[in-house]
Amino acid sequence: MIEQALNEDVNDEATLQQQAQVVVIEDSETEQKRKEELEERIGPRKANAPSLNGSPRSMIAEATKHLGYRESGNNETKFNWWLGKIQGYPHNGYGYPWCHSFVSYCLWHSDSPGAGPRTAGYATGVTWFKSHGRWHSTPKAGDFVYYGANGGTHVELVTTVTANTIRTIGGNTSGSLGGNFFNGNGVYAKTVSRASSKIHGYGRPEYKSDDSGVPSVTPITSVRSVRQQQEAVNGLGYTPKLVVDNEWGPKTEAGVKWLQKTIGTTADGQWGQNTEAKYIAHVRRP
Repeated sequence: MIEQALNEDVNDEATLQQQAQVVVIEDSETEQKRKEELEERIGPRKANAPSLNGSPRSMIAEATKHLGYRESGNNETKFNWWLGKIQGYPHNGYGYPWCHSFVSYCLWHSDSPGAGPRTAGYATGVTWFKSHGRWHSTPKAGDFVYYGANGGTHVELVTTVTANTIRTIGGNTSGSLGGNFFNGNGVYAKTVSRASSKIHGYGRPEYKSDDSGVPSVTPITSVRSVRQQQEAVNGLGYTPKLVVDNEWGPKTEAGVKWLQKTIGTTADGQWGQNTEAKYIAHVRRP
């Protein structure tokens, strides 16, 4: 199910435009103050959290389990019931915007308690990552992507990164399920352009293991097939040698990035025309 969720076609421009919509309400000063109060109440639990055990892969697997989950009422979800009550919201204090409580819930339920912010507040989440030196402008699988001015509109989990897009799973957002499109009321996967002006940046949880178990990029094969890329990497002396099986995975991606560093080009795992030209010049060098 994980592979099915992560490897859907990302080339349908109409689908991309439809699914990239962010359907949540930005925090007002009053809402943020309420969420900061909740953060203070749950702070002692964070201090006593177990050591980190998880990885991006376990985080993605947990989020994938909830695809298609929808609110039982106006913003009332099991994620808010887990996180805590915030006075002044519907449903006895549990009916607040829940996209951050969703990603926090998944982090705590995927062997990574304390690896990121446990909060309902976007500003608190952004501040946590920046204060821990975990804020980035380029994405990796397992990152939290924040949208809007100062990240104050929405947050989702990055599951896959390509040269031009990110694949995400988010709560309190819109998406499609069984051919039907739902507006801002559930957990859905979507594809978003990395060039989107809505993206503020990426928070990277302190996972114990950085191995996502899935490639962080989708390979370019129009220049060389995956098999040919694996053969080229091995031919330059990469160790341990890659298994030449024409299958793209984290090891092959790492090998291609090593080759790119060796030949003096950008190590992004993308074997495009520039990498090809640099590679040919390198192997022909006297």
